[in-house]
Amino acid sequence: MKTIKLIYILSIVLLMAIGCAKKNAAVDNRTTGQDVWLVNTDDIIHFGAEKDKIKSIDTPIFVPVRDVGLDDNALVYAFHYEGVTKVYPQSVMGMHEIVNDKIGTYYYSVSFCPRTESTLAWNRMINGKITEFGVSGMLYKENLIPYDRNTISHWSQMKNLCINGSFIGIQPETGLLVETTFALIKNAYPDALVLDHELCTEGSCGTGGGREFGDPGNGDETTILPPEARYFGVLKDENLLLFELTLFAGSTRVIETRFGNMNLVVAGNFEEHLFLAFIKDSRLKATKYYAVQNSLPVVMKDDIGNEYDMFGVIVKGPDKGIRLNSPVAYLAQTFAWQTLFSSITVFK
Repeated sequence: MKTIKLIYILSIVLLMAIGCAKKNAAVDNRTTGQDVWLVNTDDIIHFGAEKDKIKSIDTPIFVPVRDVGLDDNALVYAFHYEGVTKVYPQSVMGMHEIVNDKIGTYYYSVSFCPRTESTLAWNRMINGKITEFGVSGMLYKENLIPYDRNTISHWSQMKNLCINGSFIGIQPETGLLVETTFALIKNAYPDALVLDHELCTEGSCGTGGGREFGDPGNGDETTILPPEARYFGVLKDENLLLFELTLFAGSTRVIETRFGNMNLVVAGNFEEHLFLAFIKDSRLKATKYYAVQNSLPVVMKDDIGNEYDMFGVIVKGPDKGIRLNSPVAYLAQTFAWQTLFSSITVFK
């Protein structure tokens, strides 16, 4: 009888141990094996959410800027490649969050996170294959996590980094995406094309919860930045250089600085809602850059006679046609910079 009792007790203990092991395995598979994450999954909101509940735009339709009735003060995002300028209204991006697009043979994706008010353009050619990005339904520290449809890898938008999947640790190539007003774009680029405004029907776009536009945070973040609503940031790996928007108040201003291994030219105009960052080109003999006032699309010139438009293209001068490269640079809300990055420098 004692032997039977002992066997029974040992069986119960063994079953409990197996159950605990299975439970631990269910937790650990977020962070081990093929499901490795570069971030703490406790910081991911809606982990394992249904994909594509918010519908990306995969076959965008554009209309001439002259045929668009947007308010002059409406925020838009402009992308320029090989002489073509495409414009993505915030009103559309707020509903769909991701647009998969192309100009010629250049395939790219524009993503917008309504909570952090951050927008980036990524090259869709990854590892030799063209992919599409979709809305995963998950957020990392309240910022958008797109996923690529070829491999179901997950990417942190603001960190500009694949955080899970086949491309883990890879940084996507970015293109310059300019946030500004519709009035500025239509006047500076009268041949621009604007993403047609697709109205949502019930359930066609999906909805998200959380912070609204312009919400600076809930007060839980550690305050390391002055309480500005948004900053313009330049990202190099995990290091961040931030510019207060009011640095560019009053008129167009050009700032030359070094960040990491990059020699930067940062230009902006607070009143025009225009903030740009470029990397100096070693092919050019220019040593100094100057702001140009009231001459859009031209925003700056150099000391050898070149004039640059807002996309970094030399439109006049001895090096006409050359385009400056841009770093990873974008606007975002203060709370997002503070919660996603720890190595922050504020330009003074």
